[in-house]
Amino acid sequence: MALTQRKRQRLSAFLGELPVAAAVKLFAALEADREAGGKGLPHDALLDDLRRKLRERGAAPKRRPSAKRTFFEPFEDFFVSVRSGRKRRAQIARTSLDPIWRVMMTDPALTEAAMAAAALDDAYNAGEDVKQLERSLFLSAEAGLSRLIARVKESDDARSSLKEAVGGEDALADFEEICRLIEGAEALRTLRTVAPSHSPSLSEEQIYDLRQLFLSVYEQSPAIAGYLLLALKGRLEAPWRALGVYYHLARSADDKLMPARETVMMLPESLFEDLEALARALEKAGGGDLDVQSAKARLGYFIDYADGLARHAQKAGDNVFLNRIEACRDIAGEAHARFVEQALSAMRAALPVREARGSSRMAAPRPDYAKPVAPGVIADAKTAVALLVEAPAGAKRLGADPGLAEKVLEDASKHALTYANDLVAEIRAAEGVDRAAARTLLEQTLTIVQPLLKSDEIGLIRDRAAAAAVTV
Repeated sequence: MALTQRKRQRLSAFLGELPVAAAVKLFAALEADREAGGKGLPHDALLDDLRRKLRERGAAPKRRPSAKRTFFEPFEDFFVSVRSGRKRRAQIARTSLDPIWRVMMTDPALTEAAMAAAALDDAYNAGEDVKQLERSLFLSAEAGLSRLIARVKESDDARSSLKEAVGGEDALADFEEICRLIEGAEALRTLRTVAPSHSPSLSEEQIYDLRQLFLSVYEQSPAIAGYLLLALKGRLEAPWRALGVYYHLARSADDKLMPARETVMMLPESLFEDLEALARALEKAGGGDLDVQSAKARLGYFIDYADGLARHAQKAGDNVFLNRIEACRDIAGEAHARFVEQALSAMRAALPVREARGSSRMAAPRPDYAKPVAPGVIADAKTAVALLVEAPAGAKRLGADPGLAEKVLEDASKHALTYANDLVAEIRAAEGVDRAAARTLLEQTLTIVQPLLKSDEIGLIRDRAAAAAVTV
């Protein structure tokens, strides 16, 4: 079940208000329902939001052990909740996991793996020792997946059937990538010890251990060694921090790394592919109607990503990479300018107007307190205002001229102040129900435009409105 962007944001806000105990219980119930094959809920979206919010509150949920979770655990650093555009290496959609597991548990080529998974689940439920059973699961899965892939390569019909079973071409590519990764499952597990999840950076000792692990894996499989480095994007606190690890490896005096230079280079290339994909996504979004919530989040993430890579490249004196970053910033800067102009329109949409009454056709439109404003429009307007306030600083961080952003921000502030003062006049002129509606619209307006106005301006507007409300 898929969620629209707006519904997901509302759902996220609701989940964030749940008490920790209730959130933990909901998390466990959702996991159980998903494992039982429940179809009526957006399980992945709910679990992702709950997991993140519980971590932020220092109450990361304990995950119920299962054969399925054990099998996918080594590959978690490659999982993405949302994937737009083409399938890329080391990006496996979470939505592909359930159909992949179903195939593994039902295809004749993986009968032994299905039996090993059932035995492992029984052992988990009984609280027994599971180390040997976990090993059996991976060994039988590796053998079974090899048989399945061989069959698919030999028959177009078999490939079409598998593609349909897992949910399409991209999901099949995810499946094939897991088949390639399974031989490196143990190395990827070891990486989780060397580089704990969400590490802000790696110490010299950790980098030494990583280098030794990388070289050991490289001797057996250069491809898996490359994946080992790509997994760092998911393990570190932010993916761009992995560029610092690249410089440590690329400039190491260890002669053993010389033959692996090309494999090591996979890491920065993947990081720059990420940045270029983010820039192109902004470019595409800027060419259509503005999705305010998405635009603000995308801009912020791109700016942080570009700044993070630039800090590491600048520290290393890497002008080649710095030039690539600037090229991406140029693309994003153009999109930023379009977003800023569209944000002003999104703010205005939440401040309804009507034609002025009277004989003069030259009179400016007046606030329309009789026209209701949808909650979604109000939410978009608040985000648009936040985008406008941050726009000049964002333009500077993108290396763009902040002049346009400053001018639009100034126009937005003037419009907000004028609109609020006009509403005070409407309150004074109206009576009864109309006066109450005008006061409601004023308070609604001030919650939207508050970041644009000075606190003393807002205080004065409220004082004048209170006085106008008792005018006879």
